[in-house]
Amino acid sequence: MTVQKNDRWQDVLAEIRKTLRKQQYDTWFKRVRFASPGEQEVLLLVPNRFYADWLETHYRAVVEEAVRRVLGFQPYVRFEVAPSSGEAAGPAPAESAEPTFRRPQLNRSHRLEAFVVGNCNRLAQAAARSVAECPGAVYNPLYVHSGVGMGKTHLLQAVCHRFMACHPEEGVAYVPAREFVIELVRAREEKALESFRARYRTVSLLALDDVHLLADKEGSQEEFFHIFNELHSQKRQVVVSGDRPPQDIPGLSERLVSRLRWGLLVNLDRPDLETRLAILRQKAAARRVKAPDDVLQNIAATVVGSVRELEGALIRVAAFASLSRKRLGVAVAREALATYGSKSSRVINVPQILDAVAAHFGLSKQDLVSKKRSRSVAFPRQVGMYLARCLTKLSLDEIGKQFGGRDHTTVLYACEKMEKRKDEDNALAGTLEEIAAALNGQAPEDRGGGQ
Repeated sequence: MTVQKNDRWQDVLAEIRKTLRKQQYDTWFKRVRFASPGEQEVLLLVPNRFYADWLETHYRAVVEEAVRRVLGFQPYVRFEVAPSSGEAAGPAPAESAEPTFRRPQLNRSHRLEAFVVGNCNRLAQAAARSVAECPGAVYNPLYVHSGVGMGKTHLLQAVCHRFMACHPEEGVAYVPAREFVIELVRAREEKALESFRARYRTVSLLALDDVHLLADKEGSQEEFFHIFNELHSQKRQVVVSGDRPPQDIPGLSERLVSRLRWGLLVNLDRPDLETRLAILRQKAAARRVKAPDDVLQNIAATVVGSVRELEGALIRVAAFASLSRKRLGVAVAREALATYGSKSSRVINVPQILDAVAAHFGLSKQDLVSKKRSRSVAFPRQVGMYLARCLTKLSLDEIGKQFGGRDHTTVLYACEKMEKRKDEDNALAGTLEEIAAALNGQAPEDRGGGQ
């Protein structure tokens, strides 16, 4: 028996609708189109190959049974990607629950071309390029680990940028682990788990940033575990970052740790002198800071920490020279960085940062460490946390304790938010520079408190 009329397909859809929950039907069958088949053949046209793969794996039996019941024969069902034109199988839903293959929100400057390569990160950069250009073929998953400020987020977003350039029609998802948890909670509350799962299980590249934030979150780990399995079995690429190797993260399930170790683990180490100098040259060019090379060499020799610390030092030196109306030279750089390089030098501490931020925004120090959540307080608090991360050597936990007993995830969120915004918001960049300069002027004073 040959299916000849589209209205018979509508009867088949009605039968499928009886079998599935509304969310499932809306997600996977609203955009399916029927094409004229041969004898005992049903050809279904779908928007892209993600749909085709998913329907083939999860709903072939449902379609076959619906066709058998309505049309009276056992069909041969095929799923193919539809051409751009053609009659739709049914009206588009007012609020589609289909999986979203939207381009991820990425920092435009976080590209492979802008990732300064040295001995500390050469393997990681090469692996990132490889998985972006040949996904699922070699290192799957690619797991990148390092301490804060070494470039994990830059590298993960660079993989996404490169992948989209090489495979413009493929779906990509980049998500910080914190946002993954929030999305999952919201999906459960709204009874939209099917849509949530579809969003991540049907992409060709998934990049999960800061997997250590899933520690002790069993439900989130469970969801990510199954998403990982689905993507890996379909030879789709997974890229993950963490603050340490997966086996060293307390609170991760053994089976998730096992999956994360299937592929290649690469580390981003502290940059050596040559790499630090190259990073500073790039940052200076990006910020349009006209710093002589001997000044950059002085900063590179003085600041031996993370990439973020290097950028913070450059900001401090530039701001100090500008606000003190001095020529940007080695002597000024040494003066601005007096708290680096000498164990006997007094260092900027969190109480000093609280004082400077409070003074800048017209608040009290108590406001910044309080439980107040209004924007007039929350934003300055995030600025203070970011400056504490850049200008001290305290851990996220230690900073959080001095900002009213907040946990490390709150500090991390603030730092990531400031890091992302400052490159695109000149007013914010100026605010950070002004406060950093004020702090440099008060650094010799010792007001007590933590480092």
